[in-house]
Amino acid sequence: MHSEVDQLHTIGLLAAHESAIADLYRAYAEKLSERREFFDRLAADEVTHARQIAGFVQGVRTGSVSIDPGRFSEETIIASLDHVRKQVEQGRKTNVSLVDALSISADIENAMIERRFFDVFEGDSGELKQLLRGLAAATEAHRARLLQALEKERQAAG
Repeated sequence: MHSEVDQLHTIGLLAAHESAIADLYRAYAEKLSERREFFDRLAADEVTHARQIAGFVQGVRTGSVSIDPGRFSEETIIASLDHVRKQVEQGRKTNVSLVDALSISADIENAMIERRFFDVFEGDSGELKQLLRGLAAATEAHRARLLQALEKERQAAG
């Protein structure tokens, strides 16, 4: 079993990752007023995801949840977090096209799915398993909405 400190550190990194994605969507909502509601909804979902992940802290402390920090190298999570934060900075500082914003966002959601971010948590709790399935499904839904919007924009552009 991994130390509690390592497990809590992993929770913190994953929650920060979700929060950074929320920041990215808020930046796009500010820059792309015609799609503000779309990106604001995604941002709100990501804030919820961050809170849900942070909620695992109590489970780790009580021993009802176990996290395998070795599932990802810390460097991988930090590199992904840094990438998202750089996109946030660019999104705030520069004019981004809707197609680029949708493409970047879909790529980020897709990377989370491919890396199976939510498979890092283990535990016997049915509630935990249900929450993890919900997080994975929400990420899939975000990717699908982003890809659908991206396809629609590309078709409109000709």
